[in-house]
Amino acid sequence: MRNFRWLASAATVLMLLTPAWAADWPTRPIEISCFAAAGGGTDLVDRTIAKAMEPFLKTRINVVNRLGGGGGVVLDYVWSRPHDGYNWGGFSESIIPAPVMGAHTTSAKDWIYFMVAGAPGVISVRPESPYKTLDDLVKAAKAKPGELKASASQTGGIWHTKLIALMQGADIKFNFLPFNGSHPSQVAAMTGEADVVLTSVSEQAELLEAKKLIPLAMVELKPYEFKGMKIPAAVEKYPDVGKLLPIDQWLGFALPADTPKEIIDKITDAFRKAMETDLVKDMAKTKNLSLYGYHGDQAQKVARGMERVWTWALWDLKVAKKSPADFGIEKP
Repeated sequence: MRNFRWLASAATVLMLLTPAWAADWPTRPIEISCFAAAGGGTDLVDRTIAKAMEPFLKTRINVVNRLGGGGGVVLDYVWSRPHDGYNWGGFSESIIPAPVMGAHTTSAKDWIYFMVAGAPGVISVRPESPYKTLDDLVKAAKAKPGELKASASQTGGIWHTKLIALMQGADIKFNFLPFNGSHPSQVAAMTGEADVVLTSVSEQAELLEAKKLIPLAMVELKPYEFKGMKIPAAVEKYPDVGKLLPIDQWLGFALPADTPKEIIDKITDAFRKAMETDLVKDMAKTKNLSLYGYHGDQAQKVARGMERVWTWALWDLKVAKKSPADFGIEKP
């Protein structure tokens, strides 16, 4: 009974102290642990939004790349530290399937998301590739099932899922090569380690413009205009590709949902102001990103809706290691 009273008193004191402590936040630098490799879309967006938010939070925001475990390394790192607003997870939508992929025990309800921007997915080849169209690629894949190598970021992530959508819709099979982020998967395609790569048009933008990668199709419901070049949508030729779409990319960061509200309010205010800066707008324009600026209830709605569709699709495809039901995720 004595221990119980002591714990109850300690909890009461902590509740009383937290608002005052949060009112002074931040008093030291913040760190964003980016789950993807340097040079990719998540890394670029995290570094840009961090720099844009610094003047409004009046502290430095450092970005550190921590790879591995399908994002589980960062999820565990941020979750295991004090939920005091000083440790953020630098994520993309590919973190959404983490619980069913066995990467972590948390799900969308456990995080507060800040979604900066996103871009559609494109499948591309190196210039010397014998595949000049999506039809060429599909015919070759049918002739050599499982032999053509396709690179993308982590297993169960958005680009792997879109690759599955293409394989199912066109009735083909690739040898999937997963990487810790889009940048290394694109390098694999350029060096010949992979025959094709599927990442976002934003992440490929400079490579497409320099013709170091040649786009074959958008693995989306709509075609895309890039620098005067119209890239067709895969669903135009293979309608069944659309059965697993749309799953839209978003890039940004997240904090544990039980972070003090006073701190989340300050982060939200800085985020909203940062989204209006030329730094963020110029980054989006240069990198062919669509700006979102989702936060609060809107971001949570996006995350939870995507979670229901995506995790159950991965479970039905036997890609997921655990059932979404284990995490209380309802079927869509």
